[in-house]
Amino acid sequence: MFWVITHEAMLRVPVGGPAVMHGQLTHLLKAAHARPHVVLQVMPFSAGPHPFLDTSVSLMDFTDEPPVVYTEGAYTGQLVEEPALVAQFRPAYDLARAAALSPEASLALIESAAKDYTTHDHHT
Repeated sequence: MFWVITHEAMLRVPVGGPAVMHGQLTHLLKAAHARPHVVLQVMPFSAGPHPFLDTSVSLMDFTDEPPVVYTEGAYTGQLVEEPALVAQFRPAYDLARAAALSPEASLALIESAAKDYTTHDHHT
């Protein structure tokens, strides 16, 4: 299972320009529709701040090893293996999933954002 929660800002800040953004968002939509093990959720601006807003967090579970967490921010990354610390991330991630839009609503928002990048309003 590959479950991603991304912030709405990722959809709205045109990194690389409109064509690049349209391509990236379209790729996300295709991946989510083609692969049932891929789940995308968007944390909307209306959800307010969240502890994971300024960092990337990956929770990794294995069949033959204990779970770990990888966090990454600007210029740094850290593998968290300490069981007590790893355990703290799970409920925080669950709260993020609850605050984010549903997978269906998230895909609709991503589709809308991708379409917005094809309008004249985003071309310079």
